[in-house]
Amino acid sequence: MSIKYNIYKNILGGMESININTIIGEISYSIPIEPENRHYQQYLEDIKTYGMSIVAINDIGNGVPDKSMWQYLDNAEQLVIDKYGSDSDKLTALREDRYIRAMQAKTPYESMKVAGPVIDATSQEIKDKNRHLPMRR
Repeated sequence: MSIKYNIYKNILGGMESININTIIGEISYSIPIEPENRHYQQYLEDIKTYGMSIVAINDIGNGVPDKSMWQYLDNAEQLVIDKYGSDSDKLTALREDRYIRAMQAKTPYESMKVAGPVIDATSQEIKDKNRHLPMRR
């Protein structure tokens, strides 16, 4: 069985939210982005096991990094650029969020093989701003 998650923007009654949807067998599930939810915890475990390649997204909502983890997709920067432009504060916030998680060895950057390129590609300005972070080992 293959595992695939889709992150999608949902607008109900004028309120925007981002949901995670997965298909297991022939049943589609909507997973609330709540840390206590067991399906959300399974989603995080699946990302640790299989990487971000199991996640797809078509709209980044307000472009702010969130618990859906969209910001760690390979095309996350391009999604922000397409929606907000390349000189956007949202793009800087995305890069800083990725750098901090990579330096702290948090999902999906536990391995240095995955975190190294993120750290190396980060601008010196972001590195200087976060120089208080301990060095990765």
